Amino acid sequence: MAGKYSERFQNIFNFTRRFSELCGVDVIKTNYKICWKTCAIFLLINFAIGFTFYTNYVEVIVKGNYYNLLKSASILGTGLQGYTKLVNVVVQQKNMRFLYKEITEMYEIYELKSMAYRECLKYSISLVKKLLVTLFILVVITTLVVIVIPIYMLIFLETRTEIMPFKIPYIDSDTDFGYYVTFVVHAISVFFGGFGNFVIDSWLFVYAAHIPLIKNILKCKFDELDKILDSTPKDLEKSRAPLNDIFKWHQKYMFFCKVTKRTFFWVIFVQVSTEFFGIISTIVCMFLGIWPPAPAYLLYLFALFFSYCSLGNIVEVSNDDITVIIYDSCWYNLTVSDQKMILIMLRESQQAKGISIGGVAPLSMSTAMQLTKTVYTLSMMLQEFMK
Repeated sequence: MAGKYSERFQNIFNFTRRFSELCGVDVIKTNYKICWKTCAIFLLINFAIGFTFYTNYVEVIVKGNYYNLLKSASILGTGLQGYTKLVNVVVQQKNMRFLYKEITEMYEIYELKSMAYRECLKYSISLVKKLLVTLFILVVITTLVVIVIPIYMLIFLETRTEIMPFKIPYIDSDTDFGYYVTFVVHAISVFFGGFGNFVIDSWLFVYAAHIPLIKNILKCKFDELDKILDSTPKDLEKSRAPLNDIFKWHQKYMFFCKVTKRTFFWVIFVQVSTEFFGIISTIVCMFLGIWPPAPAYLLYLFALFFSYCSLGNIVEVSNDDITVIIYDSCWYNLTVSDQKMILIMLRESQQAKGISIGGVAPLSMSTAMQLTKTVYTLSMMLQEFMK
C-alpha cells in the first residue's frame, strides 16, 4: 500500500504539468525560471489582444461594422484570462509549490494509516480525476470544434470564416495567402489559449478539491478521539495528545484555505467577470448568426462559469461540515481546559469565509444562478438593440 495514493496523485498532477511545460510555466519545479517559452506565450497573448483592438478600430471606426465588437467581446475575455493566469502563476509560484507539497505530504503520511484514512484518500483521488477529465474533455472539444467549423465551411460550403475576430496588420485576409496565414495564427492562439488556461484551471480545481480531504481527515481524527473519550472520559493524559493533533490539523485546514483563496484571488475575479460579459456577447452573436463557432464557445464559457462557481460551494460545504464535526464530537467528555480548545476551533470554524469573486460576491452556485438571470436579461436587451 505504501506509496499507492501519493503516486496516483503525482501521476494525475503530472499530466497537467506537461501542458505547463509546453507553456513554460511549470512553477512546481523548485528551480523554476522564466524561459523563452514563457516569453513566447506572453507575446502571443499580447499580440492577440493588440490585434483585436486593431481589428475593432478598422471594422468599427473605419468601416462602421459594430457587430465586430460583439465577436471581440466574446473572445477577448479568454485572452484577458490567459494574461492574468500567466502573470499570476509566475507571481504566486511559491504558493503553488507550497499547496502541491502540502497535498503530497498528506497522501504520503495518511496512506500508511488506518482504512478510514485511506478511504478519504481514495475518494479525493476519484474526485480530482473526475474534475480533470471533465475539464480536459471540455477544452479539447471546444478547441477542435472552434477550429474545425471554419475548415468545414471552407471545404464543403466554400465560405471563408475566421476562427477568431482579429486580423493581422499588413496581412490581407481576403487573399488566399493572407487567409491561410491568418487561419494558422488563429489556430495557434486557440490551441495555446485553451490548454494554457487549462493548466491554471486544473491546478485551481485540484487544490480546491483537496479542501474536503483535509476536512475528512479531521473527521477521522475526531472519531479516534471519541473512541478514547468513550472508554476513558476526562483522562487528560490520554486525550491531550490527540486533541493537540486535531487542533493543529484544524489550523492547517484554515491556512490551506487561506493560501488557496489568496493564490487564485485575481484569477477567479477575472475569470468570472469576463465570462459574464463573454456569455452575453456570445449569445447575441449566436442569435444574430454573425459567428459560426459561437454555440461551441458558449458551451465552453457556461461550463467553466458553473465549474468555477461550484468550487466555491465545495469550500462552503466543507466549512459548514467542519462546524458540525467539531460540535458533534464527544467534547463533553474532555476536561474543562481541553473544552476551551474545542471552543476556539468552533468559533474559528463559524467565522470561516468561503471563496469570493474579487471580494464583491461569494463564489457559489447561488451567485451563478443570479448572474445567469442577469445574463439572459441583458442578452435579450442587447439583441433587440443590435437588430
